[in-house]
Amino acid sequence: MPYPAAIRKTYIYQDSNSSSDTLAPMFLKPNWRILTIGDGDLSFSASLWNRFKPAQLTATVFDSQQTLADKYQYHSIGQLNTNANQQVLFGFDVTNPDTWNHLKKHSFDLVIFQFPLVPAFSDPNYFHNMGDISINTLNRLLLRKFLIHCNEFFLDPNGQQLCYITSKDVKPYSEWNIENSLNRGLKHIKYLGSMPFNISDFPGYKIRNVDRDKHVKDTQGITYIWSSKTGNKHDIIKSRGLIAKSHQGEKYCEFCKAGPFVSAGDKSLHERSKKHQLMQQYEDQYARAIET
Repeated sequence: MPYPAAIRKTYIYQDSNSSSDTLAPMFLKPNWRILTIGDGDLSFSASLWNRFKPAQLTATVFDSQQTLADKYQYHSIGQLNTNANQQVLFGFDVTNPDTWNHLKKHSFDLVIFQFPLVPAFSDPNYFHNMGDISINTLNRLLLRKFLIHCNEFFLDPNGQQLCYITSKDVKPYSEWNIENSLNRGLKHIKYLGSMPFNISDFPGYKIRNVDRDKHVKDTQGITYIWSSKTGNKHDIIKSRGLIAKSHQGEKYCEFCKAGPFVSAGDKSLHERSKKHQLMQQYEDQYARAIET
C-alpha cells in the first residue's frame, strides 16, 4: 500500500544495511518466538509465517474454530498447524487467563495485536450496565490488559520482550490516545515509539470486520511498540530510529493531536472545542476506570 508523500516524509528511516532511504517493514527476526492475538481469520499469522518463518508461531483467535469457519467464507485455518513450530489456539481471550493458562509461561519474544477492537455486544443493556464507561474506554482497557498480560505471562524476560499494537489514525482508533494514555500506571513495561505498518509486506493478509464476513479498508496503519527492556541495548532501537510521541509539550494537545498553538489564547480556544471536550471526557473516564 503506497504512503502519501507527507506520511512518507515522516516515516522514512535509514537502514544500517542500506545506502538509501527505505520505508521500514515491521521489525521481525526469524529466530523469534511470536504470539499473535485475536487474528480473526488467521490471514495475518499465515502471511507472517510464509514470509518470515519465525522459530515459533502461536496464532490465537477469540472465536471458536467453528465460529470462525462459519463467519468467514475465506480464512487461513488450513495454512497453519502444518508445522511442528506452529500452533493455533481458538477461544483465546487475552483478558482472561483461564483461556490460555495451558500455555508455557514466559515463552515468547514478541506478541502482536493487529487492529484490536472490542466487538459489538448482543445485550442491548450492556453499556447501561457499564455506567459511564464508553466503548472508547473499553477499547483502552482491552489494550491495557494486553500489555499487562504480555509482561506478566507471555514474554520471556531473557528474550526481546516486545509488544506490538497495530492500529489506525482514523476514528475510533485515533481517539484512544494509544501513545500516552496506555502508559498510565504501567510500571514494568514502557512505550518505545512507533513504526509504519505496510500491509503489502504481508501478502494475503486481509483486515477483517470483527463481527461479519467483510474486509476493512486498508487505511494507513501504525504499529506502536512497548517493552520492559529499554535503552539503547534493545535490538529494535539499535537497528533503526523509531518515531517518537507526537504533539508533546505546552504548545500542543496530546489528546487531540493538535498544535502547535501560536498563543495561550489559541490553546484555550482549542480546549473549549467540542472535540477536545469529548477527548477530555474519554481521558477522565479511562483514568477513573484504571483506579478502581
